[in-house]
Amino acid sequence: MQTRLTPLAALLSAAIFTPVHAERLLEPVVVTASRFESAQQDRPIAAQVITAQEIRDSSATNVSEVLSKLGGVHTRINFTGLPDSPIDLRGFGMTGDQNTLVLVNGQRLSEYEGATARLSSIPMDAIERIEILRGSGAVQYGSGATAGTINIITKSPVGPGVSGSVFTQAGSHQSRDARGGFRIGGDLWGARIDAQHYESDNYRDNNRSKLGSVNGEFRLGNARDFIALTVNADDQKSRLPGARTEAQLKTDRRGAKSPDDFLNSRSELYALRGEKNFGDLTLALDASYRDKDATLLNKADWGSSYRKSNTKVFGVSPRAMLNSDWGPVNNQLTIGADSSKWDYKSNTAATGFASAFDERGKQTNKALYVRNELQLPTGTRISLGGRKEFVDQSIDERVVPNANNARPNLTAHEIAIQQMIGAGFSVYGRTGRSFRLANIDDNRCQSTPCADLLKPQQSRDTEVGLEWQNAVASLRVGLFNMDVTDEIHYNRLAWANMNLSPTRHRGLELEGRVALWDSVDVAVNYTRTQATFREGTYDGVNVAGNKVPLVPKDRLGVNLGWQITAATRATLYVQYVGSQRYDNDQANRFKSMPSYTITDFKISHQINNWRLAAGVNNLFDEKYYSYGIVNTAYTSFNAYPEDRRNFYASAEYRF
Repeated sequence: MQTRLTPLAALLSAAIFTPVHAERLLEPVVVTASRFESAQQDRPIAAQVITAQEIRDSSATNVSEVLSKLGGVHTRINFTGLPDSPIDLRGFGMTGDQNTLVLVNGQRLSEYEGATARLSSIPMDAIERIEILRGSGAVQYGSGATAGTINIITKSPVGPGVSGSVFTQAGSHQSRDARGGFRIGGDLWGARIDAQHYESDNYRDNNRSKLGSVNGEFRLGNARDFIALTVNADDQKSRLPGARTEAQLKTDRRGAKSPDDFLNSRSELYALRGEKNFGDLTLALDASYRDKDATLLNKADWGSSYRKSNTKVFGVSPRAMLNSDWGPVNNQLTIGADSSKWDYKSNTAATGFASAFDERGKQTNKALYVRNELQLPTGTRISLGGRKEFVDQSIDERVVPNANNARPNLTAHEIAIQQMIGAGFSVYGRTGRSFRLANIDDNRCQSTPCADLLKPQQSRDTEVGLEWQNAVASLRVGLFNMDVTDEIHYNRLAWANMNLSPTRHRGLELEGRVALWDSVDVAVNYTRTQATFREGTYDGVNVAGNKVPLVPKDRLGVNLGWQITAATRATLYVQYVGSQRYDNDQANRFKSMPSYTITDFKISHQINNWRLAAGVNNLFDEKYYSYGIVNTAYTSFNAYPEDRRNFYASAEYRF
């Protein structure tokens, strides 16, 4: 372990002690911790912010890669071949997506089903910044934010003039990516539209994927008083190759187990948001509506199934923020409400031993929350918050048949304190309680007898840390502990989704960045995570002390940027992911998945309004996989192999 971290220690030492030039100043960032876009306030405690310029300078080509390479977020392969990688903060493994909430402008993008957030629907050029807040966001956002929140803030189109961009990229496996954006506006109004078409054969056979998306926004007002309407539509088509056996990984990595399987989906999202300022009082309202259709064909030796599903979600969120100054003391009080209605239905036809069934799910959420932040002249920040949520869930499976419902009342709370201690250093601590509701995929029953709906997952969270920042460098070190009860997860030993016996997620997080010289900058992200069962016995197996599957013990990412000339930049990214248990190995009987190290390189050159770039991913042609499952006898495994060395080139024109 010490040998592995020696380069990291050297980089951190350089970040703190190496002289730097003032030209590489870190840009100040205003972030939105209170769900108010116009709030001019300090960075949220322990938040990480990725700016548009950092995204542009990086080797990332999509939002998933931005989160992984710049944000240090652990990601895995997406079976569809689309750039919508499953994400995981703080070691939840296969359910990481359901414990990390993805937002766009403070509005939920994460699905209510067990699906990955459609990050590919967000136009890269429209992103102003990405805010990653590790640790529970349940007070402000409710279910699904136990491990943290990722809030993607888009650029305001308001401003005089006309601007836009055209981008095209081609790469290995017949990959093609074409994007375009256009903005027009005045002093108090603006409109933008972005479109994308992406397609690729991908590394595997029968893994061709296509994506088309359109995103637009019309906005009236200024930074303090505005109303904005956003429309997003996307269409995805994917072929599904299935897993490879251990033997096939050596003889036919690129082959397909399922040459006919596919998943197609279409989604539309309409969102309205606005804010009105009355001096110290600001009122805000968000409303959104999403409609998604999906079609899945799954063929197997024992039968096949064809499923069509539809999801509709409507939500509204009013809130108010009051700023008060009591002499040198500033107080910011936020009170809000969230109301949402979710409706799901699916029809499945099947042959052989596959299950044919119709399914209908409904869920309503109504919540009230309050959050108060106090800033003292001693450099002390104190944040308190609480949330009460009322839920009504129902599932009706008409072929099994089974009708089930639950009405849990849930509570979340948090207290956080940060203290400045001089010379750019501060220490912080926070503790709280969060929750996650089981979604329809968690609760699905395909054979009788059907159990009751799963209980809500509850977590008690504690974190302490240190932050340091000056004009040219920053550093955060944090320690966290999460004691989770009724964690929702598939348990291979019980052959069902279930509420697990108590688990514990604890670890170390480190983020650092520095401008070494005028032309060289370095950023480092490191996490060490331990996710274990605190107790429990399944099918006669005592799992106490066992590791939760798909949680790598160590993850290290290093970004090295070199501004060769004023117009030319090179970026090198190295990622190490440590060993982890296979997805269904709660018994910890089988060997661990092997660790892997991936290196990516990109070079770009600016010529007037043109930006030309070329890159190579997996530079050293590593053979690896990020997802695998063990067979029933614990003698072998299946896995989804990742891409080997691949290349791309791109051209962009901005006006």
